[in-house]
Amino acid sequence: MSLALAEFTKKLVPISDFSQGKAGKIFSDVADNNSEYIVLKNNQPTAVVISIEEYRVTQEKLAMFEKMMERVENMRLLKLAESRGGQASIEFEDIVAEEGFSMEELLQLAECVEFE
Repeated sequence: MSLALAEFTKKLVPISDFSQGKAGKIFSDVADNNSEYIVLKNNQPTAVVISIEEYRVTQEKLAMFEKMMERVENMRLLKLAESRGGQASIEFEDIVAEEGFSMEELLQLAECVEFE
């Protein structure tokens, strides 16, 4: 067995270990050594136990990534808008008519839709 696989299997912990008095040891290892555990329920991975610090760092990285992706999307939309700069705009009513509807039919359909 390779070293990486052996290290990975040490991170797997059955959920029953938490009810057999091993939870304290697991949580201490997580807090003291920044260890990670994958919790198995019915031999399937169901949860990950990580330290508060690791969770905080992960959340910060996620927030930065989401902010970056929003900027990328804004740049993409700006380029799209710039590429269409010379095109004439189309009235909404014309689009509805091209699709074979009237504005009255569209309004009637809108009144039938319920949101929960």
